[in-house]
Amino acid sequence: MAAALLLLCSGPLFAQSQSGSPPGQRPNPERREALQRQQAEAMSRLSATRRQQYFADRRQLEKRISSQRLSQLSKAEGCFVKARDLAAVQSCQRSQHQEVRQQRRQQMAELAELQRRYGLPGSINKAD
Repeated sequence: MAAALLLLCSGPLFAQSQSGSPPGQRPNPERREALQRQQAEAMSRLSATRRQQYFADRRQLEKRISSQRLSQLSKAEGCFVKARDLAAVQSCQRSQHQEVRQQRRQQMAELAELQRRYGLPGSINKAD
């Protein structure tokens, strides 16, 4: 059962936050297995009710993240549509990139807080 629950935790944001590897780089297989084991152990210690609460909270977080991304896309579209020259397009790109980074940091912090609240492990020590 813990393995099935672990599979449910494999959304893109969750996976990125847990890999401990830079974006675009595959995580170390041993590190991933150790993390998956820790996550399964922690999840198995939660009661069925706590697991349900965790997934309800995760759904809320994922919905909020999705809404933020769609809003950000609309904002970027407005900027690019109004851009009249190369400098304006580049300004839109910089703004969009900065907003993406800021939102990503916020989302990762929110996910870490959710995991902490339920006693689930974060990423494995990155010093390996």
